[in-house]
Amino acid sequence: MACLAFANVVTRYLFHYPLAFTEEIEVNSLVWLTMLGTSAAFRKGGHLRMLFIYDRFSPVLQKVLDQFISILAFGLFSVLGVLGYYQLLDERFLEITSESLNFPQWIYTICIPVGCVLILIRIVQSSYLSLRRETP
Repeated sequence: MACLAFANVVTRYLFHYPLAFTEEIEVNSLVWLTMLGTSAAFRKGGHLRMLFIYDRFSPVLQKVLDQFISILAFGLFSVLGVLGYYQLLDERFLEITSESLNFPQWIYTICIPVGCVLILIRIVQSSYLSLRRETP
């Protein structure tokens, strides 16, 4: 992605002609990376939390908090996945294409429902492992 952005900058300033397709590829690649990275973060338990406060709780309360966070995250990514799926259906039905490459837009949009399914799987795994964890 950095190479594409650099090539775009070089062509824009040297030749006064930007490579329009590079921005489209960069933005959509970033969305894919975000969804896959979020899934990986949930797998490793690396999602954002305020450890300064979290670590002060008892292990039992930490488990309860983990389950509460999992429920909220599951709800959020379920809604996002369903809305992304409806967006995907609309783009396929209306045959919307991208601006510069004229690819079907749904190719880019499919990362939202697919990413959400991966994230939901990881949330369930994380929640299960949290419940199985021994409390002293």
